[in-house]
Parts: sequence; structure tokens; C-alpha cells
Amino acid sequence: MTGILSINDPAQTGGLASYQRLLAESLTAAGDTGWFGFIQTPNTGPSHPVSWRKTKLVSTLPWQVLRSVFFKLASRPSLHGLLERLAGGAWSESAYNGALSGTKQLHFVGTGWDFIGLAAARMARKKGMGFTVWPAVHPGDWGDDHIDLRLYRQADAVFCQSDFERRHLARLGVPESKLVRCGLPPMCRADGDGPQLRSRLMIGERPAVLFVGRRDVGKGYPALLEAWPLVAQQCPEAVLLLAGPGAADDARLAKISAENVRDLGCPSEQEKADAYAACDAFCLPSAHESFGIVYVEAWSYGKPVICGTAPASRELVEDGVTGVWADQQPQQLAAVLLRLLKHPEERLRMGQAGLELQRRSYTTAQTMASHLNAWKNAASN
Repeated sequence: MTGILSINDPAQTGGLASYQRLLAESLTAAGDTGWFGFIQTPNTGPSHPVSWRKTKLVSTLPWQVLRSVFFKLASRPSLHGLLERLAGGAWSESAYNGALSGTKQLHFVGTGWDFIGLAAARMARKKGMGFTVWPAVHPGDWGDDHIDLRLYRQADAVFCQSDFERRHLARLGVPESKLVRCGLPPMCRADGDGPQLRSRLMIGERPAVLFVGRRDVGKGYPALLEAWPLVAQQCPEAVLLLAGPGAADDARLAKISAENVRDLGCPSEQEKADAYAACDAFCLPSAHESFGIVYVEAWSYGKPVICGTAPASRELVEDGVTGVWADQQPQQLAAVLLRLLKHPEERLRMGQAGLELQRRSYTTAQTMASHLNAWKNAASN
């Protein structure tokens, strides 16, 4: 039996929660009815159904106190041993409310800064369980601090979503034998209804570009809003579709005609699939990504993608073949957007190449094979 642990409730909206649900569904099909362990409940977006039972882990010390202590001390490597013992005591076996019975594998989704990973590593050693980590590292930005590396070195395997991430962690001292390259399949619904969404949004056959992601600088959201008026000057019929959590940025949106933008808010899974089906191109000009599951999802609908400067994204997206590279400079980003909007044949060629790549290299079967093989090796060790 497998236990999947993370800070947040796996029912919440977001890529890491979707990944956990995908694992659970696939493992259930293989006869493994495991459990989820978490600390926090959903706080953004709609809640999603889960196929495994959930256990909210209860620490022996108040959560706010623990979080404050870790944030103050985690940057000091000399205190990491103390923090590890504190985490182990706070989330001891009693914190799991009996969920550990019969568990052979603990799989942690998070980093060293997420506190309970260190406790889970200690628990796995104590109980003779396998212990693996899916950290979703953003190299140079998140997931590669000293305390993160301390956690990864204790794991039987650390899943890396790109070769760039794998090489980065190896350079920082995580043994290469522990690092497993593993991409992700599309985790969106496959039944998107583009015509229905276009009708509801009253955009007809107008060219549309879709953004799905957090509305922050890292994802390139402000840069896209600044680039869009430049796009509309040369392609006045174009429509920007926006979806994802975060502040809408009213100041920048005010510079875009209401006729040239449609805001979907935090869409349901069906609405997100409809948006993929409806758009002509997908744009997420991120500076930091561990992988870029939204690009794979857009490819599953045969759409070309525009990625940003994140090394993992540029490893995933082949410039001029499955999509186009861009940065967050508005003029350059606008030029890339116009390139796809004005050349439908190029859009179709890239979208088809992306679809073929997704079907060849990013499937649920491949992702699960990587996990099962790593867990088998963990058990044998």
C-alpha cells in the first residue's frame, strides 16, 4: 500500500494536486488502494474529488508555531539536524491516525521547506518503508536550498521532471543514482468543447490565445497583458483568454479593449478543457518551471505553445517545431504571438508536432512505469 504525503489537501486546484490524483487513480487501477496525508485544506479554486481516503495529519505542536520555527531556522544548515528531530517528533506515528498500517511506500510531494518531508523520511527509515520524493524543483528559485538537498539525499529516489533539473540536483550533491527523470501526461479532460465555449464567450471564429496559470510575474502574466495591446494593434480581431488563480491586474487589463479579452477566472476542469479546445495557440511565458504540464495539455488538443525562458520549458518545447520560445519583454512577446496568429499553417504544423510528441513521450503509462520501477528498487534496497 502506498501513502502519498504533501502539505496541501490533494483535492485542491493546482498541478501538484492533480499529479497526486493521477497517481492515486492509476495505482487504484493496479490494485493499490492507498491513502493521502496532508496538513492544510484547499484554499484556492474549486475542490476536486479524490479516489483515496484522506488523512489530515495532526502535529503535537500548533501548526503556526511549527511553521514559524522552520521559516526562521531552515536557512541555517547547522540547525538542520535539530529541525529534523523536531519535525519527526511533531509528526510522529500518532499524527497519521492509523494510516501507516500496511503501508510499504511513502511518496512525498514537496521539498525540505515543507517540513513534513523530513518527518516522513524518518518514519520510513523507522518502519522499513520505501521513501521517494517528487519535489517539482524550480532550479535557482525553489526546491534547491540546503534543507531541500538534505531531504533528497535521504530518499530512495527523487523524481526530476527534466534533464535540466536532474543535472542541477546532481551538481548540488544529490547522488545521480537517486535521480529519476520522469515527465507527466496531460491531466486535463479529453472532452473539451471548443465551439461551445466560443459561442458562450461570443467570439465566433476569431483567433484566440489562451493563458492558464498563476497570475504572477514568474508565469509571465503581467508581460502578456502588456504585450496584448501591441498584438491587437496589428490583429484587432484577436482575443486573449485568461484562466487561473491570482489577482486579475485591473490596471493592465484596463489598457486592453474588452472586445479583445475574456477572463475565465479559476475554471472548472471542464471549462479548462473547453478553453484548450477553443484556442488557436497557448501562451505561458514563464521564467520558472519544473516541467510545464500545461504545454503538454495544450499539445493533447493539437495546439502550438509559446513558452518562456524557464530552462525546463525550453527543454520540453522545441523552438519552431512544437512551439515558439519567448521572453517577458512585451515587444518580443507580441512579435511571437503575431507570428502564430498571422500564420495558420505554421500553427497547425506545430500543434500537430506537439500532439505527436505528447502521444509518444508523455503518457500515463510511461509516468506510472517510472514510478513503479523506482518503488520496486526502493523496496529491494
